[in-house]
Amino acid sequence: MKKLQYSGWLLVLVLMVFSCKKPDFEAEQQAMAAGTISDYLKNNFDFSLFAAAVNKAGLADSLDKAGAAYTVLAPTNAAFNKDGVLTAADFDKWPADSLRYFVRTHILPVRLFYSDIPLSSDNRYDNLNGARLYISRSSAYNAALAVNGVIVQSQPSLSTSVAATYGATQLNGVVYPLGNTLKVLPQTVQEFLSSRPAFSHLVAGFKKFGYWDKLGTDGPFTVYAPMDSTFDRWGITLDSISRMDANKYDPVVFGGYFLQPNHLFVLDILQLPPPSGINFLAFSLADAKYKLVMGQQPFGLGVGVVTAASALTSTLVPVTPFWNQPYGNQGTPFLGETTQGLGLNLLKGTYINYTCSNGVVHMLGDILVLPGKVIK
Repeated sequence: MKKLQYSGWLLVLVLMVFSCKKPDFEAEQQAMAAGTISDYLKNNFDFSLFAAAVNKAGLADSLDKAGAAYTVLAPTNAAFNKDGVLTAADFDKWPADSLRYFVRTHILPVRLFYSDIPLSSDNRYDNLNGARLYISRSSAYNAALAVNGVIVQSQPSLSTSVAATYGATQLNGVVYPLGNTLKVLPQTVQEFLSSRPAFSHLVAGFKKFGYWDKLGTDGPFTVYAPMDSTFDRWGITLDSISRMDANKYDPVVFGGYFLQPNHLFVLDILQLPPPSGINFLAFSLADAKYKLVMGQQPFGLGVGVVTAASALTSTLVPVTPFWNQPYGNQGTPFLGETTQGLGLNLLKGTYINYTCSNGVVHMLGDILVLPGKVIK
């Protein structure tokens, strides 16, 4: 009888231990995984375009090996649609080397679970091209996980006790869905700008005020790049830039378009708390008399240039258009976005950044500095 009672109590204790043990959801997912990453992409309609790109790039067999270990950052079909890719046939227009580089950009040669990623910004991982990606994990509910400033989409959890989780575990790794493709280029920010004719005004300004050579060095840099058409709207032409007297203007007139040493993605602002009572973050520019400021979510999503002295107060003195707005300090919006009080997490999806070998380039919807406001 005593032996029976002892056995009964032992069973109760064992059940209590297992009932109190925290479930390992990732282990559960891996145990339930029945296919490879290649299978998952081919059988999921939302990834049909990426699956086609993987196949055309000759990487489908690699992602089909059950004993391998990969992390795939898979753009959804909607992400490709933003880039003008609507059908698998569109990949036939891509050079083979470019397509292979693009696909390899989105693959890490390691199995990376969500819980493996430190709770910080810009955790660095090399992709199959050997290029560095920046993965940020935060407590911000609206941007809990991001890669190079692109939000990773969450998915329903296997557990009823968890509202959402990140990553679909397969036999040979993990797949994370992206709402935008990653733009990671094997060139410097200087090479990026010079290879695109639409930035000729910005390039001319950088050269005129002595910043151009610097942008080809190690950095890191964060460049905010308006296209030529935005300068033209303000009457700033290639001819007028060539005729500018560099001694007449503070160098911020074009030195306000980049930060150094910074490698800043828009969503990083969600993870960098501003000083108490301040709704923006200020960053040092090459011209010490001025600061570049970014609106802090939920007060705005733009950037602006203000006097350094005013950045220490709650009343900013801008030298840029579109800074003081009715619903906060939006600043100059990113290309395709609006100035009407949207938070960082509400970007419409047209915002794009390009990660280069020595920094990141953001497309802007307008200029940052009005020359008439920075005359010495």
